[in-house]
Amino acid sequence: MKTLLKKITVSILTWEAKKTLERYKPKIIAVTGSVGKTGTKDAIYAVVSNSFDTRRSEKSMNSDIGLPLAILGLENAWSSAPGWLWNMWRGVCVAFGNRAFPDWLLLEVGTDHPGDIEKISGWLRPDIVVLTCMSEVPVHVEFFKDAEEVLREKMFLARALKPGGTLVINADDRLFINAAGDLPVKKLFYGREKKADVKIIETGILYSQTPPDSPLGQYTVMEIKGQKQKIKIEGVIGGHIMYSVAAACAVASILNIADDLPNVFKHIDLPRGRMRLLRGKSTSVIIDDSYNSSPIACAEALKTLKEAHARGKKIAVLGDMKELGKHSEKAHRDIGRLAGEFVHILVTVGNMAQDFAQGAREAGLSAERIFSYDTSEEAVQKLPDMVRADDIILIKGSQATRMERVVKALLKDPSKATNLLVRQEEEWKCR
Repeated sequence: MKTLLKKITVSILTWEAKKTLERYKPKIIAVTGSVGKTGTKDAIYAVVSNSFDTRRSEKSMNSDIGLPLAILGLENAWSSAPGWLWNMWRGVCVAFGNRAFPDWLLLEVGTDHPGDIEKISGWLRPDIVVLTCMSEVPVHVEFFKDAEEVLREKMFLARALKPGGTLVINADDRLFINAAGDLPVKKLFYGREKKADVKIIETGILYSQTPPDSPLGQYTVMEIKGQKQKIKIEGVIGGHIMYSVAAACAVASILNIADDLPNVFKHIDLPRGRMRLLRGKSTSVIIDDSYNSSPIACAEALKTLKEAHARGKKIAVLGDMKELGKHSEKAHRDIGRLAGEFVHILVTVGNMAQDFAQGAREAGLSAERIFSYDTSEEAVQKLPDMVRADDIILIKGSQATRMERVVKALLKDPSKATNLLVRQEEEWKCR
């Protein structure tokens, strides 16, 4: 019954969204990929909203129901039947009422099952499509035959471009480059590759003076239309974050609004739970990457932890990476080997995460420095006692592992969790 009601709700909201697009005819930027979608969407929003009236998908509303909600400017009603009825009525008012509507829509488009994006591409016609990053073992591959089928699904969005639209492609991602090779559309590339139109020349970690060598953020030097611009972003860390910034710079160049990007990015508010730097207990530093996890994203997060200067220990707290299907065991062991090469302490959370531990042991990390727990609640009871002054702690895991609970336990001021962490809504707290 719930499935039927959901299908009816999705159908009604989608119809309202179609009618809204037909009526107001906004310009559309759509973002897809295996990882980096939300960060890229928010980086693009910082740029585009500085010059145009723009609405973006909130949080990670990128599904068959999230996309219509984003177009209509409505909120998730969760399990509230009256809330969904109210949303459907408000959708009618948006589609057929006399309301102001933004000039630009910035939409994140994801897929959980085969056919998701193919259906969306039947009615969504973006002016700009941004491709972030694919992976040989992408998230959600559990419901697909293989990684190639995931890539094929993502590319339906690229083929949905309006005539005269632009496809913005990560020049360093071989899978997207090959898939887009024969598409007869205008293309703009970003990344480190020589052929990139927006090129990442240099990137590194920013450090504060108080306390000394404490990570403060990330900087990058971009070359845009032959001119170099140095962009600094405080509060987040990781070289891969700068791919989101580069994609935003590429969109800015298309729209001819790339003149003042360093100033625009000074005030960017990147999403919670994605490589956010937080103050932890005992002058420790938390790298909060607790929103979700996939092999490529976890590897990049560990690469950042390895690169960061630390006067204390480097601790990796890794929860299960879900929805990997037959790739799960190998993916977890590979990540465990990466961590085992340099961390002082590895903490694993979940049943699948036991393979992290196995991989770390294979890499030479001694058993007494590996701690495994079944749930995030168990880790919360033990982990605070392991943390000392000036330690750097990376916390990452798929949504189902609820790693934000671990982050909260390690915050210098846990009372600020509501304003700092992901999944702090009452609906999540009840799960």
